[in-house]
Amino acid sequence: ANSYLQLIQARLSQQWNRPKSARRGMETLIELRLVPTGRIVGVEILESSGDIAFDRSVEQAAYKAAPFSELQKMKPRIFEQYFRSVKIVFNPEDLRL
Repeated sequence: ANSYLQLIQARLSQQWNRPKSARRGMETLIELRLVPTGRIVGVEILESSGDIAFDRSVEQAAYKAAPFSELQKMKPRIFEQYFRSVKIVFNPEDLRL
């Protein structure tokens, strides 16, 4: 299950476009609601970074990163237990001031 979570986080980072207002140390907690095909059916910001542009950019990256077709290989019980709803802390480490 951890490797699937790492895959989702990596794809999110790859699809993220840094807004001009982004600063080192910012982070946003999001919740992804997924279906077994790996498609996202909802994204909710649970804890804001305090910057609307940053939060919105993370939300957009999540939708661009999907679908996570690898989740289709997962046993239904595991998907329901761990991946129906996934919480991710997004904090890009490579930001420059």
